[in-house]
Order: sequence, then structure tokens, then C-alpha cells
Amino acid sequence: MQRARRAPGARRARLQTRRDERNQRYGRFIGFTALGSLIPGTGLIAAGRRRLGTTVLVILAALAILALAVVVLIPPTELASYGGDRQMMLIVGTALAAGAAAWLLIAVGSHRSLEPDGLPPGKRLAGALVVILSASVVVAPLAVGSRYAFTQRDLVGNISSSGGSNTTPDVDVSDPWADKPRLNVLFLGGDAGEGRTGLRPDTQIVASIDTETGATTMISLPRNLSQIPFPDGTPLAEAYPNGFTGSGDPLEWMLNAVYANVPRDHPDVFEGVGDPGADATKWAVEGALGLDIDYFIMVDLAGFEAVVDALGGITVNVPRDIPWGNKSLPDGTCTQANGYIEQGDNRLLDGFHALWFARSRCGSDDYERMERQRCVMNAIVDKADPATLLSQYQSLASAAGDIITSDVPADLFPALIELMVKVRTQPLESLTLDNEFFGSMGTTSSDPDYDQLHARIQEILAGTPATPDAGETTPPDEDTTEATGQNASSERSGAAVQQASGEAEEPADEPTEGTTDEPAADEPVDAGAVC
Repeated sequence: MQRARRAPGARRARLQTRRDERNQRYGRFIGFTALGSLIPGTGLIAAGRRRLGTTVLVILAALAILALAVVVLIPPTELASYGGDRQMMLIVGTALAAGAAAWLLIAVGSHRSLEPDGLPPGKRLAGALVVILSASVVVAPLAVGSRYAFTQRDLVGNISSSGGSNTTPDVDVSDPWADKPRLNVLFLGGDAGEGRTGLRPDTQIVASIDTETGATTMISLPRNLSQIPFPDGTPLAEAYPNGFTGSGDPLEWMLNAVYANVPRDHPDVFEGVGDPGADATKWAVEGALGLDIDYFIMVDLAGFEAVVDALGGITVNVPRDIPWGNKSLPDGTCTQANGYIEQGDNRLLDGFHALWFARSRCGSDDYERMERQRCVMNAIVDKADPATLLSQYQSLASAAGDIITSDVPADLFPALIELMVKVRTQPLESLTLDNEFFGSMGTTSSDPDYDQLHARIQEILAGTPATPDAGETTPPDEDTTEATGQNASSERSGAAVQQASGEAEEPADEPTEGTTDEPAADEPVDAGAVC
């Protein structure tokens, strides 16, 4: 009788022991499954497949040591330059994709090897979820890295030179700056907006970069620059022996008209050229400044807002209420604005309003507009920090690939990216060829002295201070501009700006006698100070 009473208790104890053993095995299975998904090879060793697991661990350790050596031994600027190497991006993208696939396969293999027999469906599903969650910690970043590498490769291909050029220099890509103390890149803001025939680059800025230090001077050229000489020895110097000038509408003989008009009138000069307008404009800017323009980068302003939106907006100081949604009329007035970008410091603008801030003409002259454009460029550079670039990389790369073109050869991008790293660490100077600049030389943008301009640009880039003649006065302005709602002779520093209604503000007070803080009109200033 006593034995009969003890039998059920013993049976329950045995069942409990088996349950505990099964739970212990299941816990071990889940633990090693997670570990094997995070560190390939450990799960296989725990499952008894020691030789295979050890081999996987050794390979993983070797790859980790190699990656660490690359990061430690290769300078950061050189690592950054690999982002411009399409072949390297193909290798990196393929390697990361293969690594992600191999990691996932090993994690699944470890799971299957560790799984006990006879598990109910619920516990088997839980084990599979552990594999997915654990492996994703490593596999997801590898997959994203692979996608970024392929996207970067496509981006370089999209924005690099896709055709011939008359103006790009021959360089040794292994050491492209060996005999080039300065790299001069022409940035063009293309505007093929409503009411226009073809594209006219109203934004033209030369970035002159010291290839040793990265120190950069941005030179903004007015779109109404006239009588531009083309460099000696070029076909356009023969076609325009008196400079870019002629009869008819003066607007058709300004700097911003070169892009469309010169290739149209001389198609034989640009046969086989990928972007004839940009080639012609590079020659015109070379003749205007006396600099060799190495490459151009064209940004389509119509797609510019996508880049700003991808960055999460930009922050600028708005000097006055800027109208948006209107346009200038031939009689000098403007249509009704849809709204205004309100005056204020540190205003956050989305892409739509940033584009209007950069291009709005009503109530301002070309020179104020040029300042706003430089402020926008400055704000974009400031916003493009590594965290933002990484988090928004796909949208940024997609937008940039759609709106940017250049004649930079694809194999030069590694060296160019390495140089851009230097540029970000150096002060950025800005020089605007405006009324005050030309006035300091006794000329105007409609009748410039190009020999004098060439000499002054060389002095500025060499760091030589200006020495204007004593008592020199600024002549009256004779610029010819498109109707913008204001005469272009308004000075940028405190001068009145005529409003769209035709009314003018009171002129600014005269500067206090003895004040010497303001830079000379023909001296570059810190780019940040402009904004």
C-alpha cells in the first residue's frame, strides 16, 4: 500500500526532471543560436561541428584584423577618396553583400545544427525569430553599406564627364596636383525656367582652390559682365576678335548668354563636346578672369530644392522680406508675390523657399542676389555634416545624380574628394565682382578693363593687398541688366533697394569718420561674414 502511494510521486518527479532537462536543452539551444548568429562559428562549435566552426572563426578574426589595419594605417583623407573610385566601390559593395549573405547562411546553419529533435512548432518559431533578430544586428548594416557603395558608384558615374571637351586639362590621375598649385572649378547654376528659351546659367562662381592647403577663394561673377575677351589661341578668340559683343539686344551679349548663344552660332567648334555651353562659358570666364578654368560643375536649380529637403532644410540669415511666387516684368515692375520669406536671423528654409531665397529678383539687384546665392552655398556646406550625410545619403545621392553634371573625369574623383576634405578644414573666402569692385578700379561691369581685372585677381589669389590710387572715386554705374524691379546701381552695403511697387527706401547713413572695419571693395572676405 505504501509503495502504491509512493509511485505517483516518483513518476511526477521523473516527469519534472525530464521537463527541466528539455527546458535546459532549449535554453542552451536559444543561447547558442543567438551567439552563433552574432559571432559565426561559435554555434557550430557548440553543435559539435568543431572543425568547421573553428575555420569560420579564424576567417572572421582575420577579416576583422584586416579591417582594423585599414582604418588605423590608411589616412582618413585617403579612405574618403575611395568614395570616388568606382572600381573600389564595386569591390566594396560586392564584398559587403557577399559578407551579409554568408553571415546569414552560417547563422541559419548553426540554428539547424543546434535545434533539438521534437520541438513543438511554437518553440521552433521562437528559435527562428532569435536567428533573424540576432543576425540582423550585423547583416542589416552590411546590406546598407553595400547599397551605399553601389549608390556612390552610380553617383560618380552620373555626374562625371559623359562626353568630349575642348577645355579639360590632361592630368596624371596618380598625382593630378603635382604641377598645379591651384585648381579652378566653375560652378554654374542652370536656370531653364518658365518663359525662357533654353538654359542660362545665372549663377557663375569660380572656386579657386590651393591644392596644397585646401584654402579656397570663391569668385562670383555678375551675369551682366560684358565685352568678354576669349583666351588667345582658342577658336572663340578668332570668332570674336573684339570680345563677346555685337549688335542687337545687349542682353544677348552678356556672360549668361554665352552658354546658349555661342554654341548655337559656332556649332563646328563644339562638335563631339558633351556640354558645348559649359565649354564656351569656361572659355569666357578664363578670358574674363585671366585664370585657367579646369572643370565645371553644373547644378540644375529646378532640382536644387530636392537636395535641401534631403538635408532637412538649411539655416540662413534673411536680410529683408524676400518675395516668392512672382516674376519681373519688362517695365521694371513685378507681379504680385504669393508670399514672403520673412526677415530674420537663423531662419530654417525648406527646399522650395531656399530656392526662392537664392533666385528671387524682385525688389533687389543682381549683386544682392549673388550674395544670397553664396549664403545658400555656405549653408549647404555647413549642414552637410557626416551624421546628416549618412542618415540621408540615399535621398541626397538620388537628388544629386539628377541635378548635377560636370566634365570632371570619373578617375579624378578620388583625388578631388581627398582635396575637398582639405577644403572643409580651411577658411573659405568670398569675392564678388560687383559695382563696388569694378568702381574701385574706375570701371563698370558693362565696360571693364580686363587687363586690370586679370592683374587684381592674380594679386588676390597670391595674397597681395590692394593699393588703390589716392582719391580714386567710383564712376557712375552703367550696367545693363534684365528688369528686376530695381536699378542695378544700388550698392550692397546699406544702399536703398527699390521695392516692386517702385518706391525707394531712404539711403543709409554715411559711415562714421575713422571707421576702418569694413574691408576694401576689391578684397575678399570670409564667406561666413557675407551671411
